[in-house]
Amino acid sequence: MQTVIDIHKLSFLSTFLLNHSSVISVQKKNEKLQNEFNSVQSTITTNDNTTGASGCVRSLGFRLSNRIVKGLVEVKQLIGDGRAFEDKIVGVNPVPNAVEYIPAPFVEAQPTAKRNLDKMMGLLKRNEKAKTIGVWGMGGAGKTTLVKNVNNELSKDPTNQVFDIVIWVVVSQNASVEIIQSKIATRLQVTINKESAASYLYNKLKGKRFLLILDDIWEGVDLNDVGIPPLEDHDSKVILTTRNFHVCQEMSTDTEFEIGRLSDEEAWKLFSEKVGEEVVNDDQIKASAKAIVEECDGLPLALIIIGASLRKKTEVALWKSALYALQKSEPTHIHGVEEKVYKPLKWSYDSLKVKQLKSCFLFCCLYPEDFEIDTGRLVHYWLAEGLLDEQQNYEQLENDVKRIVDCLIGSCLLEKCAVGIDKVKMHDVVRDVGVWIAKSSEDWCKSIINSGITEMQISQQLLSCSDKVKRVSFMNSKIAFLPDCSIHCPETTALILQGNRGLHELPNPFLQGFQMLTTLDLSKTNIMLLPDSLLQLGELQALILRHCQSIRELPPLEALRKLQILDCSFTTIAKLPVGFETLANLKILLLEETPKLREIPTGIFCKLHKLEFLSMEGSGIRWGTRDTIEANAPIEDLLCLNQLIVLYIHFKSIRCFTTQHTSWFKRIKKFRFHVNDHSAYWPSQIENEVLLKGLHFSGDEMVGWLLLNALSFGIVHCEKVDLMLDSLVRNSASLGPFVNLKKLSIIYCCIFGKPLSLGRCDEQIDLLPNLEFLSLSGVSGLESLSSFNNFLGLGFKLVPVGI
Repeated sequence: MQTVIDIHKLSFLSTFLLNHSSVISVQKKNEKLQNEFNSVQSTITTNDNTTGASGCVRSLGFRLSNRIVKGLVEVKQLIGDGRAFEDKIVGVNPVPNAVEYIPAPFVEAQPTAKRNLDKMMGLLKRNEKAKTIGVWGMGGAGKTTLVKNVNNELSKDPTNQVFDIVIWVVVSQNASVEIIQSKIATRLQVTINKESAASYLYNKLKGKRFLLILDDIWEGVDLNDVGIPPLEDHDSKVILTTRNFHVCQEMSTDTEFEIGRLSDEEAWKLFSEKVGEEVVNDDQIKASAKAIVEECDGLPLALIIIGASLRKKTEVALWKSALYALQKSEPTHIHGVEEKVYKPLKWSYDSLKVKQLKSCFLFCCLYPEDFEIDTGRLVHYWLAEGLLDEQQNYEQLENDVKRIVDCLIGSCLLEKCAVGIDKVKMHDVVRDVGVWIAKSSEDWCKSIINSGITEMQISQQLLSCSDKVKRVSFMNSKIAFLPDCSIHCPETTALILQGNRGLHELPNPFLQGFQMLTTLDLSKTNIMLLPDSLLQLGELQALILRHCQSIRELPPLEALRKLQILDCSFTTIAKLPVGFETLANLKILLLEETPKLREIPTGIFCKLHKLEFLSMEGSGIRWGTRDTIEANAPIEDLLCLNQLIVLYIHFKSIRCFTTQHTSWFKRIKKFRFHVNDHSAYWPSQIENEVLLKGLHFSGDEMVGWLLLNALSFGIVHCEKVDLMLDSLVRNSASLGPFVNLKKLSIIYCCIFGKPLSLGRCDEQIDLLPNLEFLSLSGVSGLESLSSFNNFLGLGFKLVPVGI
């Protein structure tokens, strides 16, 4: 009986394997083998019902065994033939369509989107060099809509295909090479295994003109690992969409295509279409509708979702409530906004891999909407907040901030303001999401942010805050009064009250609850006195009083031993505070535009051994040697500051410089040196500038060493300039050419005579080999421009330009 069961199992197995083979050429063998097994089964069944001698049974079993063994051999052979043949018939899979239509919003009625579409089609059809195209921009800007329309444009004319096949792959977060390979295989209607996927896809795509669209990619992918053949072989291309510009860099895209915001007109049109024209044009609703569109800041996703939530709603109260919720970054009050706008945009924040980047982004949310954030100021804030390595020098700190800002810009969390300006800003909706994150967080980044909002009293907000709040910002909120009581914020590190012009007093009890405060910003307020409670803030590292024009005197600051940044620029202080010399950790001291500050006690700066940044432009202080007439601060006090690398000051006279100072000044990385004999301030933002103003030259001034690292040299209202220029030429043998100097301006000066030293030089050198800009304004005494050229032995030639 056991033999019968085994034969049945074998019969079932062979039938299963053979019946599921798709190999047509072995069908007859299959049928023959099946008949043989049926015969064996019939013989066994017959003999089970018949009694006979034991010898007959043994004889029957022997014959059956031979037939079974022979059948097994044939089964194995048939299975092997089927597998071998299967590898040769992969091509019989259905051929996929060249382009698969993907439902997407039409962009023909949107001028900006239509222009982007036309440009993309031009890159695909006419630009042979654009093999890999990176489409980047913030979430919800319309990147996916654009490439879907590109795909559909290619599907409109099947008789004139640009590509043999267009492959659409949605990558999204946490996608691996294997997942991308699987999606490509699905599009090609083939089956792959993990071990040979790359080579299989390579062979499948090789020789074809393909367009691979990788939508929503968060990290760079090596196309070689995926199995994508070289794009140059058959005019193939790759389009990738991403929120992070650094992905484009990592994947070496040939062309980057940024998707920006909609224009005001397009934004209003899109919003109106979603809400309904008759609703948004209602006289009682239109003002709120306009304000809501401004809050969306041209972001299509926000306009569509918020517009849909307000569709056909005619109650004015609902519109006002929606506007207030957006201004307060409270998305739960508007249907769909949290799930469909805020959370998708939060992915960009979540994708920041380093906590430092997240904290720096959330700090930028402390500023009001549309605020232009000075990246130089971020160095001060982030240093005090512990977001930067305080062991770095100022130049390294500045570079670190630029790196962080660049990363946030690349992640579409910050935007550049303008070319060449070190300022950034935040998209309104991105800021709203950041404020929402900071408010809702329960850990290290919880904040109270009411920047630019004037409806709420500061006392109500602070009294209701939790003990875990880290940052408080009421910047530009028109606050006139602070509560005259202690506010319990034991973990708050930053208190920003900047821009509240109506604030005249800082009550003494107010600061007593901020024991862990590291940053206090009172800039652009009208506070007249600083309270004694300020001196109890033992952790304070940044005290910012910039543009506090009502402050005339500072209290003793010797208790603030951890202070690293003191900014008293644009104040009316007449002297430095008592105990100033004890601020041994001070790194950054800003005293710009303090014209009433006209005296600095001798030796007071020598004790600030960690000082790296000193700015005193526009102050009443003129530096000179101790014997310089009318100088009110000795330059010898600066020579002991060995950490100083940024210096913006005024010198009383050019005569205070000697060759002994040369090595010290060479260490200064960034500077503006203004030398003049009167107090008029010459405003400038040019780095590494030397400005000589109102001087009478004798020809023996030490000017050349000042220009060794200078980028700009200005001479204004000076006399006997020819003597000074001749001195530069005479000293050129020892100093060499001023290779860094790119700009030379001479304004309202007289230049008489001829250069005295040209005939004495054995070999004339080009003193300004890299000069890019030459300005002569109000200059008299020159016979010709060529004669000025001879003064400095300049290497350029004057070439007449035809009209």
